[in-house]
Amino acid sequence: MTLDELNALLPDFPKSMGVTLTGGAPDFVEGTMTVLPQHGNRNGVMHGGAIMALADALGGTAAAINLEEGQNTTTLESKTNFLRPIPIGETATARCEALHRGRRTSIWQTTVRREDGKPAAIVIQTQMTLNPSS
Repeated sequence: MTLDELNALLPDFPKSMGVTLTGGAPDFVEGTMTVLPQHGNRNGVMHGGAIMALADALGGTAAAINLEEGQNTTTLESKTNFLRPIPIGETATARCEALHRGRRTSIWQTTVRREDGKPAAIVIQTQMTLNPSS
C-alpha cells in the first residue's frame, strides 16, 4: 500500500489535527503529528485527548488495512498510560503494532514518542470488525 493510499484511509478529524501517516503494512502503522498550541492543555504540553486521538487514528487505520471488502471497523475499547509530557512545538511520532488480528476483533498497541525518542504514552485498543448488514 502506498503512503497516498494509506493516508486516504485516515478520517478527516485526525487530518484536521495534522496527523500524517508515514508507513504501514498489515501488522503496523506509523505516523506523526506536530503539537500546536491548540493541541495543548493548561500545563503547556500536549493534551491527553490529542495523544489518544493520534493513537486512535493509527489503530483504526491499522485495523482498516486488514478488512475485507465491505467491512468496517470501530474502536470497542481503549486504554492509555501517560508516561511523559510532549511539549508544544515538538513533533510526536507513533507506531501502532498488532497484538492480535482475529476474525471479529483486533488489538493494537500504539507507542507515542517525544522528539527525544522517549515514550510519552502507550495506548492499547480493541477494534471490532463490522460486517455489512444482510
